[in-house]
Amino acid sequence: MNDATARAVERMLAADPVWTETGTAGERIGLDRHTLLHAGPPFADPAEICPPILNAAAAALLFEGMAGGVEDARTLVRSGAVTLRPAQDFGVVTPLAAVVSRSMWLHVVEDAGSSGARAYSPLNEGGGPALRFGIVSGAVVERLRLLHGAVGPALAGIGPVALTGIAGEAMEQGDELHGRVGVASALLTETLVSRLGGTGEVCAFLKEAGQFFLNPWMAACKAVMLAADGVPGSALVTAAGGNGVRFGLRLSGMMGEGWASAPVAAPQGPDIGSPGGAPRPRLPAIGDSAVIDALGFGALALDAAPLLRAEMGAAAETAIAAADRLLCADHPVHGRRVGLDARAVLLGGPVPPVCLAALHAAGEDGIVGRGLAWHPPSCHAEAVALVDARSRAGFPDVPDHRV
Repeated sequence: MNDATARAVERMLAADPVWTETGTAGERIGLDRHTLLHAGPPFADPAEICPPILNAAAAALLFEGMAGGVEDARTLVRSGAVTLRPAQDFGVVTPLAAVVSRSMWLHVVEDAGSSGARAYSPLNEGGGPALRFGIVSGAVVERLRLLHGAVGPALAGIGPVALTGIAGEAMEQGDELHGRVGVASALLTETLVSRLGGTGEVCAFLKEAGQFFLNPWMAACKAVMLAADGVPGSALVTAAGGNGVRFGLRLSGMMGEGWASAPVAAPQGPDIGSPGGAPRPRLPAIGDSAVIDALGFGALALDAAPLLRAEMGAAAETAIAAADRLLCADHPVHGRRVGLDARAVLLGGPVPPVCLAALHAAGEDGIVGRGLAWHPPSCHAEAVALVDARSRAGFPDVPDHRV
């Protein structure tokens, strides 16, 4: 890595993400009622919005009381009366096709170290009908009302929750912290249920929400990345995600501006519940959970999750082998390499992987599989070129001392 990337990595290694509070998107990030936040880079035009995100946007508008029906809600989005913007432009990370609207409650995760960086993520909806699956129905809207009418307010005063220790213990027991978060979620749920008194509707929901850790962990990874953001000349990845059409990146040296993006393929791996065994068409990679893998967990940590590693087959071995060549430094707590260097990809390194669920391309059947997606290499080339152009325009060039 060059000197600028090394400086960014030092900031990353010093970060300590803690879930500090919970509040609505309107309160915490000033989101207005005519804006929805989605995963990945921006859409070039409302006509480009993929069906699952359009469905999620419709469900969110019904939840907000801004539309009388699904088609009315879709029209608000297609016409531009309601604007969709990248969640990570606001420090928010959202899973799969889920969108964030003004009344939705967010986890607030802060770096307890020196940076004070803060990131946000929506609450995990648990299994069953869920916004993140990119479907729209009365059941999805009712789940949103339960989540944001009861669960969010109950968690508002839950107190700080240190996430690094939970993550470390879960990895020792077979989670890689993206595709598998069962152990981490059980540990987090135990803490939350204890603080909430152990009974009642909210505790019952948390006990059934088997992936509840995933969303605050996404925000934790984003907070760590933000702690390393804004170092001129640095090629450290500080934003990553797919919008179901394109995959996008932002590097520390892009100074929080713009995206480098390119068309992306769908995750490849096992199908889930295909009728008659026929695979259903998969949406290209989607979700801001790609920040987990870009930090060094998920697909780059499949060696810690033997069951998921076996399920993913040969592709998992390719992903594991990529870690040492792509990641920058050993984490002082996790004892694993972290920090994705975009220049490493350009210098002959492997293509970075992401462990993702696969959504139905038409937005009708929710999750249809899971597997690994791969960053488009052109994203890294474009992002590094943007960093270098910015350096030439106003920052000193930094020599590459890669060994």
